[in-house]
Amino acid sequence: MSITKFETMKRFKKMYVFMMLLLVSAFTYGQETIKMTVKENKVPCQGVAPMECLEVKYDNGKDWELFYDHIEGFNFEKGNRYEIIVIRTKRQGIVPADASSYLYKLKSIVSTKPVTKANGIYNTKMILTRLNGKTINSKSVYMTIDPTNETISGKSGCNNFNAKYKKLNSKNGIQISAGAGTLMACNDAAMKVERDFLDAIKDKKYKIVKKKNVVQFKNSKNKTIMEFSIPTQNDLWSYIGKNDWKLISLENVGQDYGRASIKFNIAEKKVNGNSGCNNFFGSYTASSDNTIQFSNIASTRMACLNEEANKTEQKILSFLNDKKLRFDVADQTLNFYLDNKLVMMFGVAK
Repeated sequence: MSITKFETMKRFKKMYVFMMLLLVSAFTYGQETIKMTVKENKVPCQGVAPMECLEVKYDNGKDWELFYDHIEGFNFEKGNRYEIIVIRTKRQGIVPADASSYLYKLKSIVSTKPVTKANGIYNTKMILTRLNGKTINSKSVYMTIDPTNETISGKSGCNNFNAKYKKLNSKNGIQISAGAGTLMACNDAAMKVERDFLDAIKDKKYKIVKKKNVVQFKNSKNKTIMEFSIPTQNDLWSYIGKNDWKLISLENVGQDYGRASIKFNIAEKKVNGNSGCNNFFGSYTASSDNTIQFSNIASTRMACLNEEANKTEQKILSFLNDKKLRFDVADQTLNFYLDNKLVMMFGVAK
């Protein structure tokens, strides 16, 4: 019995629909749409190498999480809090050891809200100087109060910590809840300071009093339990100037960059260092808003035979060539940003 032309077309149509369904199914395999809230500031973090991460909440989550990956099509601007819809796709095949299991692509931006920085005791790094009447000289205990999320985070001496707090009716009164932290071990002296500090903030109520750059945490009997200092520009530059800084990350790629380094002469506003192959020197101008601009940068002219060192040198010199950069100091790293993107990270040279 012969097959008519009509039946042949009918079968071809069914086969075409079936193949299209297979293609669509294969294309969307491992794909999901998720909602994310993106915090207004990036923070230094540790992936395969030191880098800078977004902080995000998924769907209606309560806690901020570090986000180590890239979102295709999403241009983050510091100072804005975003609600976005993202398509997350599971990678196929063998995933490289330093890569995420997922790919992220922006679908839409639901909202963008500028977040203004609060003044005074909030969103400011505070370094512990006295605890229970005793002077603390290590500068290894510090914290920042985030009024938007009502969290206190920082370093407790050896480990990083994070705790929730709520405001009380009294002016600058807060109640701190039990928090969480990392679990690294340090020397006995550092661990004792850490235990005493964590005991001082665990489930405690305080009235906060700020006098110039000194912040005191007083209990119900008006006794000062903790005292912190807010670093001034002079303090910041004194710390930067006394250290030699070795390049540890360039455009978010962390590795050993050999001799690449930078050193500041604070008294003369001069800078010098090594750009990976040649030595450089010049001057700089820093502003109170933590911006810096290098000028009159010159360097030696040795031939750079190593291709990687040559690329490193070209990038470093391009960032130092009359560009206005933002900088900050986080623990033992000196970070430089161009258009709110971390471009160079230096660590204290041992």
